[in-house]
Amino acid sequence: MKQNENTTTLPLEMRVNRLDTQGGSCLAHLSMTLGDCFAVRGIRLMEGKNGPFLSFPSYKAKDGYQDICFPLNGELRRQMTEAAVNAYHQALEQHQTRQEEPEPGPEMAM
Repeated sequence: MKQNENTTTLPLEMRVNRLDTQGGSCLAHLSMTLGDCFAVRGIRLMEGKNGPFLSFPSYKAKDGYQDICFPLNGELRRQMTEAAVNAYHQALEQHQTRQEEPEPGPEMAM
């Protein structure tokens, strides 16, 4: 029996665990916390021909791969993707800033 589709807004946090800067289709590996009560690890932000999309944890079945967890409606998927892209851009900016900072030189004793 299907219950009413009640869309409760829960806080959504995406955290970049690792940037993939090798130039492939995977941009980043992320973790998500939904409403301070549910966490998902192993999410990948991928670059597709129609823009970025999320790849959720999956397992190999007889007839291909099956997602272990996934959003049930388009609006939640859009919110998750938007949060992931924002987290990715922030992490990428921090990574580039660290790359541009000069190495500290040796200290001189006086």
